[in-house]
Amino acid sequence: MKILIIRLSSLGDIVLCQSICAWLRKQYPLAEIDFICKQQFVELTSLMGCGLNPIVYQKTLISHLALRRRRYDLVIDLHNKFSSFLVRLAAAAKSSSVYNKQRSKRKAIVAGDSKLAISSTVELYKSALDKLYLNVQLEAPRLELPQQELPFLLPQASKLVMLFPGAAHFTKMYPKDSYKQLLKISPSGFHYLLAGAPNEFELCNELQRSSPENSTNIAGLLSFSQILVAIKACDCVISSDSGPMHLAAALEKPQIAIFGATHPRLGFAPQNPHAHILCANLDCQPCSLHGAESCPRGHFQCMLSINPQSLLNIMQSSC
Repeated sequence: MKILIIRLSSLGDIVLCQSICAWLRKQYPLAEIDFICKQQFVELTSLMGCGLNPIVYQKTLISHLALRRRRYDLVIDLHNKFSSFLVRLAAAAKSSSVYNKQRSKRKAIVAGDSKLAISSTVELYKSALDKLYLNVQLEAPRLELPQQELPFLLPQASKLVMLFPGAAHFTKMYPKDSYKQLLKISPSGFHYLLAGAPNEFELCNELQRSSPENSTNIAGLLSFSQILVAIKACDCVISSDSGPMHLAAALEKPQIAIFGATHPRLGFAPQNPHAHILCANLDCQPCSLHGAESCPRGHFQCMLSINPQSLLNIMQSSC
């Protein structure tokens, strides 16, 4: 049995695919299961614990023809875009299935229908399996903790917090001034690891300069494996609706997830019983599916109305 799973990007979306991979591995313990994604996410496949063979996605005819030579029995498309359609077409599997994004439902939620909700993206992914199998039961995405060393010594602290202040779009980011306030009001013994992608180094550096005594900038220093090790070592993780949010959830780590332009009703909530979700639930939320570069109404109250003290209260009581 040869299976190809397609999810080309992004970080959080690929993490959520673990539920599908785990179910397929359980059904076909001896199968060859390939997972195709972009180069920067290949490392994630080794953390899913499903014995996946990673394939680097390339927009070339040669790479697509190589998929056809693999002679797949089954292709599961968890991306559902034109790029993944071409991959699926090239693979020419005996059987294939594509997940239902529920685009119209999500558009209605963004348009203001507060009665609608999507339970989770994992449930949407499950739709690809439901078309082929009966009684599919999925578990929440979980990642394996690797044997990996950190390139630095962890600070000694009574409360070690990993903070991911960045996001792909501005309206998904908790304001940096609010984060600065959080760092300043945190009691002695709290220490923040300011983490993120290399392009978020300057943001983390600005936060670190505002409170150098209780923060360390590690943005861009860690691989995905090392990020998981660091998350495991911390008492709590703070992030927006972003990829790192799903990394923390996949380790069932106490976390605070802050929602602004998006909303948990779009199916983006962390699959973690230890997650605390902060969402203002304004009438204008959500205003977009993936965030934007500015607040459409100009007030940004979805984020500004969340007081830094509320983050601190959660950490003191639950983390």
